[in-house]
Amino acid sequence: MNFLVSNIGDRDHQGIFSDISTGAFFDLSPKQHGWIDYLKVRLNDVVYVVNKERRVEHGFRVLGIVDGVDLEADDVWGEKVRSVTGGNLRVLFGEPVEYVGMDYSEFVTNNGIASPKLNPNTGKM
Repeated sequence: MNFLVSNIGDRDHQGIFSDISTGAFFDLSPKQHGWIDYLKVRLNDVVYVVNKERRVEHGFRVLGIVDGVDLEADDVWGEKVRSVTGGNLRVLFGEPVEYVGMDYSEFVTNNGIASPKLNPNTGKM
């Protein structure tokens, strides 16, 4: 399956989760929007990421999923992994397998993505 996720906050997944493995590209917790659909992501699925410029540049093949990650906040360095158990984050690891290079609105329009959060005429939120 294919999924679309948003990293418009430009979260440094590789930096935060490098203690676990390489190739981290997204994480989510149960309190965030889209959690139920996010739980459907499986190994070998392709996940498209909306970046801070509101563009979809790449699709990532999911090569690893780690559930239950616990983070701690550090005022100097930002977030870092406290433990790979006892938390509620689900982290995706993988590699880019497809270059897309299009604006978010164009991507959702071209792929027929529908959501109550999207204007069906423009593809914009």
